[in-house]
Amino acid sequence: MTADLTRRTLVGAGLASLALSKASIPRAMAASAMTQAEPAASIVLGALFPFSGAQALAGDEAWRGVALAVRAARGAGMAPVRLIRADAADPARAVDIFAKSGAKSGPVTAILGTASSTASFAATAAAELAKIPYAELDAPADAITARGFKMLIRTGLTTADLAASASAAIAGVIAPGWHRAADTLRIGLLFDVGAADGSFAAAMIAACKAAKLPILLTMGYATDAMDLAAEVDRMKRARIDLLVHAGRPAHVLLLYEAMDVASWRPRMIIGAGSGYGLSETGFALGPAIGNTMAVGCPLYASGGASAAIAAAYRRRYATQPRGAASLTAYVGAALVLQALRGGKTLPGALAAIDAPRGMLANGWGAAFDASGQNRRSFATLQQWRGGALVTIDPAVKGAAKPVLEL
Repeated sequence: MTADLTRRTLVGAGLASLALSKASIPRAMAASAMTQAEPAASIVLGALFPFSGAQALAGDEAWRGVALAVRAARGAGMAPVRLIRADAADPARAVDIFAKSGAKSGPVTAILGTASSTASFAATAAAELAKIPYAELDAPADAITARGFKMLIRTGLTTADLAASASAAIAGVIAPGWHRAADTLRIGLLFDVGAADGSFAAAMIAACKAAKLPILLTMGYATDAMDLAAEVDRMKRARIDLLVHAGRPAHVLLLYEAMDVASWRPRMIIGAGSGYGLSETGFALGPAIGNTMAVGCPLYASGGASAAIAAAYRRRYATQPRGAASLTAYVGAALVLQALRGGKTLPGALAAIDAPRGMLANGWGAAFDASGQNRRSFATLQQWRGGALVTIDPAVKGAAKPVLEL
């Protein structure tokens, strides 16, 4: 199928218009296969995402956003761009492959990733040693940009941003809606101890402490946990009325299964992490996930640039976007491509971009601090309604009114 965007579709006002190529490319082709018949590329990008394992869905969704952004750049008359993709199952090896790809494809200009904080830690360290610029699009663990790397820049948000959104929802939406003082809530925090969700838990504890929100029960569990029955039993006995949970898709299913077996639920759940941002989760749980809140990257909107990107996604992949990960990756990749115009190099060219909030397709802006972190990215409050996520964040114009009970 063909993925077309008009050249009037802006990734952000003030940034170059990016249009999708009209070349018809079979959906199943890998990026390297897509470019075999093209002329030599002046820009070669490595795309590193998990295409196998537990995070493959999130990785593939992010990859689709990158692929659409690159096709848009080609259609807008940018210098030839070539994508080489690799599986983040072995990040260090993948970076080594990128580093050695120069003889065949030309030197890798930059690496884009990663949809996995665990993979990002290893991949960005390897890229730093190889002196390859690395643009992290969506792995959120705070410490990724806290290591003093010179070749790393992150366009996406952090776990601190997610925690700030969750704590603001508790203090500003849920507590007032329940007619309760925030410090009387019985809050539980449940999280996978992996890199992203563990980082979120630390940030959430700090955010709640600053907001004087009491966390009555804090429970971490192994990434390979097979059930969450014991954790649900503890919450039931502690009479938790608000649960904050950070986990992968499989963990979300385990939680709702355990709650069903225990015949118990809190009054509200706020989810964070990839498990709460994919349409497959809603499909698997059906009405059971209804009214669950979530914090995450901004969703596709019904109008504007993100709606045009969603339409291009549907034409290209013959399905609706599976979550905000593709939009997040599209926005980040488009920023990278904009920075690379005219033979400029990363990370300096990207760090020089100054775009106010609201300028990018998902509502973000661009302003990078000394660590390489985009300080104009942010999370939004969302809610599962009718099998799909909708924005309920009071700070977002036109957001839906929140439902305060599961």
